[in-house]
Amino acid sequence: MNNKQKNISKFFGLIKWSLIRHKFYTPIFVLVQIILSFAIIYGFLFITNANDKVTQSYLCTGAIAINVIAVTCVLAPQIVSEAKQNGIYDYQKTLPVSRVGILLSDLLIWGFLCLPGILSSLLISKFGFGLDIFLSLIALVSIILIIFALLSLGFAIAYVFPSNIVSLMTQLIMLGGLMFSPIIFPVERLPRWITNFYQYLPFVPSSQLIRANLFHLEQVGVQQFLVLGIWAILSFILSLLTLTRRK
Repeated sequence: MNNKQKNISKFFGLIKWSLIRHKFYTPIFVLVQIILSFAIIYGFLFITNANDKVTQSYLCTGAIAINVIAVTCVLAPQIVSEAKQNGIYDYQKTLPVSRVGILLSDLLIWGFLCLPGILSSLLISKFGFGLDIFLSLIALVSIILIIFALLSLGFAIAYVFPSNIVSLMTQLIMLGGLMFSPIIFPVERLPRWITNFYQYLPFVPSSQLIRANLFHLEQVGVQQFLVLGIWAILSFILSLLTLTRRK
């Protein structure tokens, strides 16, 4: 077996181990995402009495973004932080595997854990509200970029900060995503200085890409891709540097 085959075998071994570590969480995460999809769409529908198609479309597309944020920037950092506290990553670093492989294997598993929330929100959008869904290469690339960028951010938070700070930051992210950022309502409802601020965070550009490329409900340029790309690269590098740092 040559070095390339050994590296591939080690990487799949890391994926298998990550699957085993998360097998008890997986059914709970799937159930939580499905419930969250219904709660965001129908809960806010009843609260706001949204009868117009525009508001309903924001709830449907926002549910996808909120689900991804919940998994990548709330659940994942808390679980990764717990694993860090338990010494799992210290043990992994003693194994003859690359640090990139450790990080990528976890990112891959968590990326797949985002899919139930996306699929359930798409089904509700299509059959509950009659929204047209456009599956294309650009839509697929957008979803992958969104998941990778937000997961990298979530992992960076978990690796860099202590567990008590991680819990606080993840709750602030979820609260900001649900209540204050223009994800489940039009951006015109907020003052311009707030909207300008949100354009440089990864959350609102994620929701804009979902609306534009999955539902064709608005137009976007390269700015959203650039913002997510920069957050993805910086967060991934920070996670990798923290993971490779010696005590």
